[in-house]
Amino acid sequence: MAAPPDVLSTSLDAIRSAQARQRPVIVITCAADGRPRVCVPDAGELRVIEDRRLRVAIWPDNPTAIDLDRGEPVLLVVTGSPDVHLIRATARRLVGAAMVWAHYDLTITSARIADQGTTPAPQPAQQGHTTKETLETAPSRRRTPTPR
Repeated sequence: MAAPPDVLSTSLDAIRSAQARQRPVIVITCAADGRPRVCVPDAGELRVIEDRRLRVAIWPDNPTAIDLDRGEPVLLVVTGSPDVHLIRATARRLVGAAMVWAHYDLTITSARIADQGTTPAPQPAQQGHTTKETLETAPSRRRTPTPR
C-alpha cells in the first residue's frame, strides 16, 4: 500500500527533523530465525535522497546489514512531535560504496502514522460473542534449584 503524499511528506520531514534534533530513527529488520532486529543509525548515517528513497550506511558485519543483504524488508520508526511515523521500505545494497560502510538505498513502500495510545480501538460487539485477548509469554528460563 503506497503512502498518501501528505503522510509521506510528513514522514520524510520527521526523519529530517529527528536528525537535526539528534533523535534516533529506529531501523527494524527480521533475523534469519524470525526475531526482530533493531538498529539505530547514528546521525548522518541515514539520509533522505528523494521522495521515496533514503540512504543508510551500516557497518558491513552488523547483523542488520546481513538481514538487508538477505532481502529482508525494513521498518523505520520515527518519532516526530506529536506523531510516530512507521515507514516500510525495501533495501538494495550499493556496490562499490565509499569507505568501509555498507551503503543501502531504501525504497519506501508505505508510510503511516502510528495509532495513538495503548488502548485498542473499540470493536463493534457481536451478539453472543465476547472478545478475549491473550498475551503469550515465552517459557520460563528460571533454573530449578538442585537439592543438596
